[in-house]
Amino acid sequence: MKKIDIYIYNRNNPNEEMTLIETKQDSVKVNIYMINIDGQFSTYNLVKELKKLNSIISLYSNLKRINIIFEKAMNEKLLLIVITKLHDILYSYMNRKGQDIKLYNVTDNVNRFMEVLTNYKNIVMDPNKTPTSYLEWIKMNIPSNYNINIMSEGFPLVEAVGRGSQYPYYFIFLSPKEVDENKLDIYLVGKAITYDTGGLNVKTAHIHEMKTDMIGSAIVVSVLNLLNSTKHNIYLLLPISENMIGSAATKPGTVIQTKLGKTVEIINTDAEGRLCIADCMEYIETILRDTKRREMTLVIDIATLTGNVSRITHNISCISMSNKIGNKYNTSLIKIGNKIGEYVDYLQLRKEYDDCMNSNVADIKNYSDNVKSGCIIGGAFINYFVNKNTPWIHLDIANVTYINEKPTSYGINLLYQFLHNTL
Repeated sequence: MKKIDIYIYNRNNPNEEMTLIETKQDSVKVNIYMINIDGQFSTYNLVKELKKLNSIISLYSNLKRINIIFEKAMNEKLLLIVITKLHDILYSYMNRKGQDIKLYNVTDNVNRFMEVLTNYKNIVMDPNKTPTSYLEWIKMNIPSNYNINIMSEGFPLVEAVGRGSQYPYYFIFLSPKEVDENKLDIYLVGKAITYDTGGLNVKTAHIHEMKTDMIGSAIVVSVLNLLNSTKHNIYLLLPISENMIGSAATKPGTVIQTKLGKTVEIINTDAEGRLCIADCMEYIETILRDTKRREMTLVIDIATLTGNVSRITHNISCISMSNKIGNKYNTSLIKIGNKIGEYVDYLQLRKEYDDCMNSNVADIKNYSDNVKSGCIIGGAFINYFVNKNTPWIHLDIANVTYINEKPTSYGINLLYQFLHNTL
């Protein structure tokens, strides 16, 4: 079999005699209907239909081409939903078998979306990336209308995370070359740990998957490329480091003083993502401290922060938290997620959680063995470094972006739709 033609219809099956699969001499035609018999569209039904493709494609070992033909009546928002779900199924064929995959009846923006998703997943799956090689990937994937500021000192918590590595850490700040003061300032913070052993609190399971711990940063870089607009002033903060084991690695119990003078007791070196993000929050505070821009600002951090989140949502949705002033934005983000099938569930940060991080030797500790709700404590720790007057959202995506040893498309369309069509 040389090719598979996948036809995707934005309607229910008008002809009961039309089959799912039609086999010809040198090709197979697959018909996918996105609206069920009741005339309703849902991402749940869509994913169920698309999952059939994996079984069908796997039957043919000598495929040379996969054609995806969309019904012309589809609008771009719907196309992007389908593309993200479809890409998760087809990526293994793109990546390993080298099939030629073509899209028909789509806009240039949708084709661009497909390319960005592939580029994103390729860097996530790169097993040999280091802080230095990842920095080079970022340099090659930023828009031409952006400045890049690469710093390698002055960030004590990121430095503490990377002490055991042979590679330096890099604190990256991306800013638009032209800023409009009448527009909202969006700060996107992405966790960028290129490999996470857990440090001296070494991981005991799934350590081979920790090449993916930079997913948050790769998502925000991808979103920045897709937006390509001047609707907002968008800034990126990417603390790149490698959390390794070595004689110079940070010892559990070490106390570090932050950029703005707070002290942190590092109880667990495997709770490293929140440390790097805390440095980002203090850097943002140095920018906002002497300006009136705080009321025109939104900060979103996105990170593969805690494995604990999978126990809450069973890999169905990510978890969001926010401060009080950021909750209105978070509510809009949740609505977007419900519409596109990239679900977001909210956990409220209560003052009682702060008591779980009390330290006898510092202002705060990054972890507590006595607390079962690791996901919430991770968010509460970051919140400690966020000014209460700065709108802020935290997204813990550890459970939805890498499933069954494959990266998913989760997060890219979510942030794209939120920033491009909602705010």
